[in-house]
Amino acid sequence: MKLNKLFIFPLLAIIASCSTPNNAEKSSIVSIKGTILNPRSEVATFRGKDTTYTANVDSMGQFNIAFSLDSATYLDFFNGPERTAMYVYPGDDISLSIDTKIFDETISYEGSPTSSYLAKKYLMEEGFDFFGEIYFMSSEEEYNSYISDYKDSVKMNLNLISDTSFVAKELKEIEEMTEYYLKRQASMSKYSQSVRKYKWESNKVSMDYNFYVAMDSLNAPAFDSMLKNFSTELNQLLSLVDDTAFVSSAMSGIEKNNKDWRERKQAADNLPKPGEMAIGFTYPNKDSVNHSLSDFEGSLVYVDVWATWCGPCKAEIPSLQKLEADYHGKNITFLSVSVDTDREAWVDMVVNDNLGGVQLWADGWSQITKDYAIFGIPRFMLFDQEGKVISTDAPRPSDNEIRSIIEEYI
Repeated sequence: MKLNKLFIFPLLAIIASCSTPNNAEKSSIVSIKGTILNPRSEVATFRGKDTTYTANVDSMGQFNIAFSLDSATYLDFFNGPERTAMYVYPGDDISLSIDTKIFDETISYEGSPTSSYLAKKYLMEEGFDFFGEIYFMSSEEEYNSYISDYKDSVKMNLNLISDTSFVAKELKEIEEMTEYYLKRQASMSKYSQSVRKYKWESNKVSMDYNFYVAMDSLNAPAFDSMLKNFSTELNQLLSLVDDTAFVSSAMSGIEKNNKDWRERKQAADNLPKPGEMAIGFTYPNKDSVNHSLSDFEGSLVYVDVWATWCGPCKAEIPSLQKLEADYHGKNITFLSVSVDTDREAWVDMVVNDNLGGVQLWADGWSQITKDYAIFGIPRFMLFDQEGKVISTDAPRPSDNEIRSIIEEYI
């Protein structure tokens, strides 16, 4: 019997040593199953510092994804334009649920206390209006007290987290963020009471004027009238300010703002309309070979104007890649035009992220942004096989409507 035991123990040791790698591998896997009510995209995206993970969202709004992690990390979760943060650990098994119509208020993470904390923190930040009236009109002492209340509330939730490393990271981030707020408010509090009052009231007035919407909905005379009304309101507020130097500077700013908006309106009004010929453009790829829009006549062309530094642009990439894959071999060209000024950063991302389609570099806000009245990115456009405009403001890849439009014209 003793002899048998001598053989049994080594055998158990061998079994244990053979099974250890599998257990370790399993413990590195993060599993996330999710339910999305009113999904904004057919793709659920989880973006880490260096890697992006994607999962298809089915017709019921459900998805499953699993990936390996070496260590705990922050992730950004996207569904279309909606975004929230997570903090996950190797071995986590998480159930995520959300309604995109009331995104932050409904998000739930079962199995991830750190992600639940982050969701609560962002809701709390929305409740604290750091750049509201208290920012403009309070003293440094009053604003400092306001910030302290916020920090106390966040720390109360942090006390429920056992991971000291995560807690330390969050405390550091909170200190840096609130220090930034305090420095900005300290600068604001140095202005006279009348200047601060103007800044606060003019900020409220600005929120009543949506010039981006008006560019499409109003004709040129009505748009100009809207600008004049806006200027009149600001000038009335300025009449109450006792700082002549500030008044002079503010009036110059109002005039420049009006000039900029009139130029934008003119560019928007001159956009080629659906059925009209597109305005051509030519830009180089990463190998310095020029490509023109006209090179792709004979196929639909879906254009993405973007930049590597643009978060919303990068959030659309997984959906764009899925769209490309779904239409692979079909008569459509996916053409991306970067407005980066840093060519190296653009090339690195094209290569390292294996970006598909035709990738071109416009070297900043060049002629394409002027011809197509592009003031913000990402901007998507769709042109037909004859080089005519279908839309100069097409739905994003994360919007299912783009598929219906492509199917209509392909």
